[in-house]
Amino acid sequence: MCELTSDELWLVIRLYAFALSPVFLGLYYLITKNISYDTAVILCLTFFICAAGFEIWLTYGLFDGLPVNQRRSDALNCAIPQDFNWVLNSLGDVFIVWIGLFIIKKIFNKTIDPLKKWNWSVFLVLLIWFVAQNIYVEAFIYHLQLGSSGDLSWGPLMPLGSYFNPTLFEILGKPVTFQSQSTWLLMTPIIYFLAIYLNNKNTNSNV
Repeated sequence: MCELTSDELWLVIRLYAFALSPVFLGLYYLITKNISYDTAVILCLTFFICAAGFEIWLTYGLFDGLPVNQRRSDALNCAIPQDFNWVLNSLGDVFIVWIGLFIIKKIFNKTIDPLKKWNWSVFLVLLIWFVAQNIYVEAFIYHLQLGSSGDLSWGPLMPLGSYFNPTLFEILGKPVTFQSQSTWLLMTPIIYFLAIYLNNKNTNSNV
């Protein structure tokens, strides 16, 4: 066995649960035909955007960073193999986006179509959700494997890398850094734009 500490075991449980949730939910909704084409496409695109934009870079330390297996304990490396790490994280990102789309539809569907055209109120809700969950992830889930400032690789969706990475604030002594938050600051407009585009494309094709 991997001989995880209680904190490490809790991290592993949450990671696998979060990563596998969109897989099982996706299969269920596909079988029951209860997921729209545009939602399915945006979720698939999210996986590849996150993987190519930052998850693979962070996992392997591709550009001026340390690979994840040098930033965490041997026990965590045993429980979460490095070559599987970016896949799990990207699936977790898919679940985050799926929840975000659900939130804006629940909040705005009675007043406007949130995916018809760009709306700053919708964008703000998405931004708050994406950043808030990422703050929680950095402070309470991945603090055991982030390393110190300068350990994380540059990535296309982390354009300033660790070269400009101030600590924004701390939560219970755990730092929240600019580099980690920058990914979802950039992901928010990308996801919202793609969701609008795919929603309108699907609507027009059904006319």
